[in-house]
Amino acid sequence: MPKKPYAPPVPPECGKASLGLPPSVLAKREICDKKNTGCPTQVPYTARVDYDHWCDPNQPKSVIYKDVVKAHSVIKETIQNTPLLMPKSKNLFDMELYLKIETLHESGSFHERSAIYAIYMLSDEERADGVYTASIGNWGMALAHVGKKKGIKVTVVLPIKTSVDAVRRTQDYGAKVVISGQNLEEARIEAFNLIKQHGAGTYINGYDHPHVIAGAGSIGIELMEQLPNIDAILIPVGGGGLLAGIATVVKTLKPDTLIYGVESYESCCFFKAMDNEKPYATECSITAPLAVPTAGYNAFHTARSLIDKMVLVHSNWMNQVILRMAEEERYIVEVSGAVALAALFAKPYIVPELRDKRVVCIVTGANIACIPLSRALEHGLAVEGRSVSIKISLPNDNTKEYYKVLKIIANVGCNIIHYDSDNVWSTEDDLFKSYMTVMCSTRGLQHSCTLKRVMEKLFPNKCQFADVPFCGTTKCPCFPKLWPL
Repeated sequence: MPKKPYAPPVPPECGKASLGLPPSVLAKREICDKKNTGCPTQVPYTARVDYDHWCDPNQPKSVIYKDVVKAHSVIKETIQNTPLLMPKSKNLFDMELYLKIETLHESGSFHERSAIYAIYMLSDEERADGVYTASIGNWGMALAHVGKKKGIKVTVVLPIKTSVDAVRRTQDYGAKVVISGQNLEEARIEAFNLIKQHGAGTYINGYDHPHVIAGAGSIGIELMEQLPNIDAILIPVGGGGLLAGIATVVKTLKPDTLIYGVESYESCCFFKAMDNEKPYATECSITAPLAVPTAGYNAFHTARSLIDKMVLVHSNWMNQVILRMAEEERYIVEVSGAVALAALFAKPYIVPELRDKRVVCIVTGANIACIPLSRALEHGLAVEGRSVSIKISLPNDNTKEYYKVLKIIANVGCNIIHYDSDNVWSTEDDLFKSYMTVMCSTRGLQHSCTLKRVMEKLFPNKCQFADVPFCGTTKCPCFPKLWPL
């Protein structure tokens, strides 16, 4: 007997309404009502307390040649042309080298140009309300100095780790100094908070305001008047304002002139912005040269198509420049002011394409305190191999061994600058040892190497030498331009 075809069971009818689609399906099909989610809405950039309409990342402004010409016409009424010198160290390089000296301004750096023009462009109401800025030193000093001359109240916010010398000098120039923030960006936000509390005031960005960039560009006009046929210009870079201003002028008047931006390894926000094709926040120590965490938006927008190469340099080479400028040129130069020339002292040579060319390096400032200056000079001597630090392990309190060490160093022809001894009992073996540290002066790297060989032969496995000058820096990162003009 054949089976009846199978019929699916009919669900029993009930009086309950359907529960509808399951939640998993609803989540995929229905649009979430954002007003009821409880998620915080992001504050528009233009509504932030630190919004600066002069430096809007979404609407960057370009500085053009006529802007710089206008700024120069104002600046030259107050500042005379700064010197363009051929240094005594020119024989070290296979090129015709010049230095544009911007250390002779009353406030000690090129920023005085920008401060003059930025304050000149203020309205009467803005002058009456006062100006605010954030700085790590030079810009704050320059703005304070010019503001005092013009009778304008200047408030400068300095990061917490700013050197006490920079704080003192900024106060001496007449500014109200506020210490706040771990870096320049946090100090900038605090400056806007102060403006809000005061109810009035104008913020001036020290490296990205269009008037600041135009003022710095006046150096380019002077250069083209002093030395028209320049093949290449090396420019220190922090936030990029100086680079943008000079590049705008030079590429307008002589487009084939090479523009090189030079930054420190420790702080290279513009280098990274070029690599990333837009500025972004980077980490840098406040004690690093040109310690700007984010490249200027206007500066980057203006300069990116005008730069031929970005170069990074090590602090060793900057200290060597400070030493050479003091010894040979009789100029005091700060670390950030030595950045451009440091590209030529780099080992290995990182700009070989500049051989046999006419090259100008911008020396931007001289605001360095006595203690950092002495340290930079000592380090510069070590980089050149003219100073050596040795730590020798000797039998405990054996004066004959001390005398032997000093006599050997003297017989090699070195001058002993300082020596000291110490007992460090960190392990059981150290109970019968003392450590003698000797700082000595030599004639150069070859002489230092001779001393090292002699000491290691006479005191095997007992000598420790400082890394400099025996451990050279060999890194050579450059960022060549990969796009057309």
